[in-house]
Amino acid sequence: MTAHDTPNLSRRRLLRAAAIVPAAALPAVAVASPAQAAYLGNIVRADVLERAQNWYNRNIQYNGGSRATDIDGSHTYRQDCSGFVSMCWHSATPGHSTRTLPDLCTRINWGQLKVGDIVNSYDNHCMLFHKWAAESGHIWIYDLADTSSDMRHVKVATASLRSQGYIPWRYDRIRDN
Repeated sequence: MTAHDTPNLSRRRLLRAAAIVPAAALPAVAVASPAQAAYLGNIVRADVLERAQNWYNRNIQYNGGSRATDIDGSHTYRQDCSGFVSMCWHSATPGHSTRTLPDLCTRINWGQLKVGDIVNSYDNHCMLFHKWAAESGHIWIYDLADTSSDMRHVKVATASLRSQGYIPWRYDRIRDN
């Protein structure tokens, strides 16, 4: 899979540096309000993206045996690809698997992908669709891939994903607005 990864290393260095800076030296930071989707309820695409960006900004580390809180801190999800997607959709904790995510979805065509949809490879890996890239046949995705890359926001070629058996799906509880 070809990807131009958004650098995580520099984010890690910044996070580590921020941890040693005295709190008084830091300006006040406004915190976004939690995504408004009800647990196990319908969710709008903007909330799915906000939830994804929260884990990305927090640089949640891949660890399938561990859990991390969602944006409002009231639910914990597995720190793996399908746990991440489950968290984004505010679906059941600790998260579905790549085998069970399609049970919550409707299969769609590649050209129908919208923010908050997924591309899933059964029993392998899933990724959250963010947006179409400027280059034809490429998309931006969020995923929690593995221990070597952790949270990613990467551009990938749809042809590569298709050849690896990925299928696009739309969560049945997702709404445009």
